[in-house]
Amino acid sequence: SGLKTNIATIQGAQSWGLLVLVIITACFGKIVGTVSVSLLCKLPFSEALALGFLMNTKGLVELIVLNIGKDRKVLNDETFAIMVLMAVFTTFITTPLVMAVYKPAKRQGKGDYKHKTIERKESNSQLRILACFHSYRNIPTMINLIEASRGTEKKEGLCVYALHLMELSERPSAMLMVHKARKNGLPFWNKVKQSDGDQIVVAFETFRQLSRVVVRPMTAISSISSLHEDICESAERKRAAMIILPFHKHQRVDGTFETTRTDYQLVNKRVLEQAPCSVGILVDRGLGGTTHISASNVDSIITVLFFGGHDDREALAYGTRMAEHPGICLTVVRFVPGPEVSGEIVTADINTSDDRVLMELKNKASNENSISYEERVVRNSRETIEAIREFSRCNLFVVGQMPENHVTTTAKLNAAKTECLELGAIGSLLTSPEFSTSASVLVVQQYRTTKKSPPPSLSSTKVAEIPEGDVESP
Repeated sequence: SGLKTNIATIQGAQSWGLLVLVIITACFGKIVGTVSVSLLCKLPFSEALALGFLMNTKGLVELIVLNIGKDRKVLNDETFAIMVLMAVFTTFITTPLVMAVYKPAKRQGKGDYKHKTIERKESNSQLRILACFHSYRNIPTMINLIEASRGTEKKEGLCVYALHLMELSERPSAMLMVHKARKNGLPFWNKVKQSDGDQIVVAFETFRQLSRVVVRPMTAISSISSLHEDICESAERKRAAMIILPFHKHQRVDGTFETTRTDYQLVNKRVLEQAPCSVGILVDRGLGGTTHISASNVDSIITVLFFGGHDDREALAYGTRMAEHPGICLTVVRFVPGPEVSGEIVTADINTSDDRVLMELKNKASNENSISYEERVVRNSRETIEAIREFSRCNLFVVGQMPENHVTTTAKLNAAKTECLELGAIGSLLTSPEFSTSASVLVVQQYRTTKKSPPPSLSSTKVAEIPEGDVESP
């Protein structure tokens, strides 16, 4: 096309005016049409405008059509040159215009919402969770955890966004797809062959129909380097109070853990640093077995190890909510430093917030048989580990990632599997080979308003989500 283009054929004010008119007409039709449809689909204006600029680009197909027209004498040299220059100009201005209009950093400040933690004053408000998973291996335990988290009928309920994390392989851009399922549980776009992704949708759709939980399956496809951005932005868009991530290791038949992919550990660490809400890392040891347990058959014991601090209070809030399930018993163990504190134990000032939540828990424990509260006085790391071992027969441990008023050790607890720093000292102990238990572990980090999150990059392209009737996305 370039060799056939003779710009010298564009002469006179009329020809150059015709070039300007063609450019304006081409841009107006594409941009205005795209923006109008995008606004009707309730996209923000800045995103609608950016999408219009992207649609305004011209590519190979147009140049092929122009060459065919020139070869068949439909277009003369002047008209051909005008059309080629229009294609070059509209494509050239796309990048600076999109960068000027679409600024995710500004949207970061606008994405503020009320409930970013499970610990809250309005305990009856709806709980929104973004549950992430990599493969089928994570689904049974994730669904059983969701079942345990659904609360009671008097509350507004639980809304779960199940995000399937997939690595970008061939396509040059990342995308976020929301799966709409037909009434029979199969995705609406696939009526003949059922793919692997469809089976995941069917699993969550079946669970949604059997429970009172609103579940919306989604898929995030991007490179590993930007996968954490998709997770954090999805949580912000859905106003999630907690992100649940699968641990980067899976349990083998002999009970030891084997690394699935080291890249997943980096994703988890980045989410912990940049998340707009609380985060939980789920270490799967087969919570509830390999299948979904119905609500009437749930019979689980959950243990919360409480040392003190923000993260432990968030873990306690989550455990208290799960205790509302009729098939779950909650045991809360508070560790108190003994009168003779050795040099390896770290202590902090008594936190009034810890005392307040523990007082509320004691009142609930006195009125409800499903909640039990214990205090253990420990003087060193050995006594702490022995006390924790007494509860190893439970089904799930819920612990804080970074206890503040904690009684832990600088020798043994922190030395347990230092390559998994994202689990914290207690989480690392519970997942170490030296600690024998069949219980899964949920390590919780509470969102704090003082935490600064870096603005997301432009490496991950977002696609407008398909509106769904049964779920309203704010």
